[in-house]
Amino acid sequence: MAKSEIILEIHPFSPLALEQTKSLELFSEDVATLTGGEIQFRIAKSVRSTKPFEKIENVSRGLIDASFGHTHLLSDHYPSTILFGSPPTANGVEFDNTTFFSWFYSAGGAKLYDDMWGELNLNVKGFILQSSGPHVLGWFRDPITSLQNFKGKRFRDSSDFSNDIHREMGISIIPMKAADILPELEKQNLDAASWCCPRRDLTLGLQKSVKNYYLQGISKTILNADLYINKKIYNQLTLQQKKAIEIAATASVARHTAFLIYENGKALKELVEDHDVRLNKTPNEYFKEYKNVATRFLEEKAEKNDFFAKVWQSQKDFAIIGFPYWSETQTSSKLFHD
Repeated sequence: MAKSEIILEIHPFSPLALEQTKSLELFSEDVATLTGGEIQFRIAKSVRSTKPFEKIENVSRGLIDASFGHTHLLSDHYPSTILFGSPPTANGVEFDNTTFFSWFYSAGGAKLYDDMWGELNLNVKGFILQSSGPHVLGWFRDPITSLQNFKGKRFRDSSDFSNDIHREMGISIIPMKAADILPELEKQNLDAASWCCPRRDLTLGLQKSVKNYYLQGISKTILNADLYINKKIYNQLTLQQKKAIEIAATASVARHTAFLIYENGKALKELVEDHDVRLNKTPNEYFKEYKNVATRFLEEKAEKNDFFAKVWQSQKDFAIIGFPYWSETQTSSKLFHD
């Protein structure tokens, strides 16, 4: 056993997907290596689903060492977490993984992230570990050719802010657990459904029931999952141990993002070539309406919460500088491939 070994048990919000577990284990291995075995993170053997805010408050109170999950799931109780976990695509602020982490690491986002936990009165130190965006718009029984056509569909969406935005757009939302999506599609109680991305959609088997797949969606262009450590425990670590966790967390983000791009690419190829899935283009008017509604959503949050307003202003300020260069170079690449 390493000298002064510290074992920290991670209690996730809910049972983890296979790739989440593997990524978390690799992060833990990196921390152990960088600290010479002094810091050991272990995933709790028994993981039961609980409300995310209850888990984070248990971390804050010291009832558990650490937790892990998607930060935006805390937004019902802590609105500002949405801007770090899965910022809505709004007019002028259209993050992807690259631009979000440019803001986070280079333009003040990380400092605001650290400040957020104090603003929320939570005794927590957070680290972004995994980024799994972008998510697709979803699966449709029949093609959609306009926003009006979409509004007539019974659509399963995730139980978060995108539900609210889609409802405001006039889309008929039917929330349900992931395990219920395929059975409800097969019973024709749903016309369309959104779950995640090609890898997880393939595993869930949605291609068995419907064949029209729309990749272009903007409800979750980025989706982060974070590690939350009790602040008292974290403050007792040495500077070298803290730096080791920070380095391992940054590496985890890059590794997980790279892994999912390739794995989703392989899954998409299988969906198209082996399951006769058709790739369709999302109507342009959908994006315009979504961004308009999301902008109103964010403005309302900012009016009620000074810290939310501060973070969103920081993201808007970054967008003025960072987006023109990045978006234009990406457009050039797309035109080349077209």
